[in-house]
Amino acid sequence: MKLTERYIHTGKIALNLSEWAAPTPNAPPILLLHGYGSNSQTWGRVTDKLSRSFHLFALDLRGMGRSGRYGRNSVRQTWADDVISAIKIITSKPIMIIGHSLGGWVASAVSAQCPELISKVVLVEPYSGVYSEVRKQAAKRPPEQRSLRAKQIRNACRPEDLSLAVSKQYPGVSEDSIKRIAHMWFQMDPGLEEAPVSSSEETETFDEIFRNIKSSTLIINGSVVEGGILSEKETARIAGLIPNSRVLYWPKVGHSPHIARNHDFIRAVRRFSDE
Repeated sequence: MKLTERYIHTGKIALNLSEWAAPTPNAPPILLLHGYGSNSQTWGRVTDKLSRSFHLFALDLRGMGRSGRYGRNSVRQTWADDVISAIKIITSKPIMIIGHSLGGWVASAVSAQCPELISKVVLVEPYSGVYSEVRKQAAKRPPEQRSLRAKQIRNACRPEDLSLAVSKQYPGVSEDSIKRIAHMWFQMDPGLEEAPVSSSEETETFDEIFRNIKSSTLIINGSVVEGGILSEKETARIAGLIPNSRVLYWPKVGHSPHIARNHDFIRAVRRFSDE
């Protein structure tokens, strides 16, 4: 389907939106939300085929991609507020929301806070707080590492200038992946890496958010051994909190099931939509 890219303004910030033309007048809408340090292009392996069945949208979250910068007073809830405003602008129908990593947390918060806007939810390796593997890793990360990445982004004149830093952080990844990640870093607001870490990060489990998701929810997770951020125990905890949820576990992939098993991901979303 034909792709158009444009800015929408929530009244507080301009957000970059990709939209694929609806294949039919009644095609159900889907909104894709990426993870931290990424952008909407992370969905590139699934958008072509998903757009043949759905009225597809993908958003760059605040501070990433081509959307407006993060801002000093922004907090995690700010991302959810942005998405709530965006949904009200782009469609009058309840929308399926699919979120990866941080985008999974955002999708959860939006679904819990504004259930009338959401038809179904797909959480792809969602960030879930203190029990998430990424939170455990961040707790061990020296503050100077965050400052260094912010400095590297500020000093970069082109995405290629970040390739060495990317390859050091992700040893063994392909040249194509290094190029893609470097481009995402280049578009990232360095202020995100300099934002103070809240003391609540050490205790947050987001139980109330997950409990208040009313829509049917599919959780897709990979393996911690392969780089995923949700242990089977943590996935079970989240699924137990969400009233109407089920889990799709792919043990041979890591944190990005929509990339590693893109064809299976497309089939899973189509089946889930038809249920």
